[in-house]
Amino acid sequence: MGKNKKCNRTSPGAQILVNPTKQPKIEDYERNKKTRSICRLLVSWVTAHIFLHKNVNCWWILKFCLLVSFAFFSAVFRVSVVQPHYSAEYGSNVTIGCRFPADNSLNLTHLNIFWQQKLSEEPKEVYKLQNGREDLSGQHQHFQGRATLLHEELKRGYSMLHITHVRITDAGCYLCVVNYHEADYKYIDLKIEAPYKRINIQERKEEEDHILTCQSEGYPLANVFWLYEEKINNSIFTNTTYTLTNAGLFKITSILRIRPSIPGNYSCVFQNKESRQTSAHRTVFPTGKKSNALLMWDFNPCRK
Repeated sequence: MGKNKKCNRTSPGAQILVNPTKQPKIEDYERNKKTRSICRLLVSWVTAHIFLHKNVNCWWILKFCLLVSFAFFSAVFRVSVVQPHYSAEYGSNVTIGCRFPADNSLNLTHLNIFWQQKLSEEPKEVYKLQNGREDLSGQHQHFQGRATLLHEELKRGYSMLHITHVRITDAGCYLCVVNYHEADYKYIDLKIEAPYKRINIQERKEEEDHILTCQSEGYPLANVFWLYEEKINNSIFTNTTYTLTNAGLFKITSILRIRPSIPGNYSCVFQNKESRQTSAHRTVFPTGKKSNALLMWDFNPCRK
């Protein structure tokens, strides 16, 4: 759940909004694009054939064919991405987008825009603009009240999807479809992170031993290791477990047992696959001595 996924551009489940009342599969749309391209080439060939029979100079035939082909291909409606990959922090807001051809003659009543979150299971409809008007009738409940389109950007040729209060399950691949007389689409990848910013570390005694418990929540799953006097000690025995919260975060708990003969400074460090680290420090005193424990958090997203 909530796993970041790379966009798979050949999924048969994704659909594209070409007609407001009908949503053919992307494979059908790709086939139509190829058909149109073949037709354009055929027109160029027929035109050249006519000129040849009229004994027109070959140089002018070539120039004419090139101009005809360029005119046809330049008129193709194409959608592009503002950027292919986005990342956002859990609980924040994010805006992802794609571009489409637009000028002063753009008529919003002919514009249809469709955003979909593409998952391995049933895709989720995120947002739909139908004939220039917002249509939330099919919006998935996961995005209700959180996903909207920045309408002020439409005249500039931008389909910008704004998602608030980002959740872990918002991660994945998004399909951006724009239909304005013709239609095209692009895929965008969204990655969600929840840094382990705050670590809760507690100390208790069990007979003569000191037990340190280190706990934090975040995403993705992080590695936890302990430092003794700011150095890694492989002889330290730890027990680390994790559970998944309702919000999709990993709740990691690491327990360290300290013998009375090795007091000193201990640090609990959380490190994710992006090499971002968060650490908490605790000073353990020998048994019988007064304990003025020091607890300090250190979050450094750039540390590697």
